[in-house]
Amino acid sequence: MSHVQEQGGFAVVGLSKVVRNDDPAAIGALWESFHSNDVRTKVGADASDDVYCVYHDYKGGFMDPYRMTIGYRVLSADVPEGLHRADVPRQPVVIYEVKGPQPQSLISQWQAIWGGDLDRSYLADYDVYDAADPEAVSVKVGVRS
Repeated sequence: MSHVQEQGGFAVVGLSKVVRNDDPAAIGALWESFHSNDVRTKVGADASDDVYCVYHDYKGGFMDPYRMTIGYRVLSADVPEGLHRADVPRQPVVIYEVKGPQPQSLISQWQAIWGGDLDRSYLADYDVYDAADPEAVSVKVGVRS
């Protein structure tokens, strides 16, 4: 199930890498690096509890390279050494609530999005992993207004 909502801009600080959807090993390696480093402590006291995965700096469509940043939503502009800041702009987004075993449920949702007919903006899309429920992810896809 999905719905459209206007989302305000915000920043996420975390680990980042340019990846492609046809190279799942690189995406998996970034997640492995995120889980093996204490990113939340490095980000600092204003880090969100939920984990954010931001897809941004698209070089074209969903099969072209883009930057993936995994980290925490922050209030401050500070970026600790070795981390990257992703700025998510104010934009309308289509929201999908994904429940079930991860990452399989999330992968299935993204495959459905790629095969769908959304008028995507390709400014920034993001997933929000609920800190209280490891099987709940909110997918937010930027669309043109």
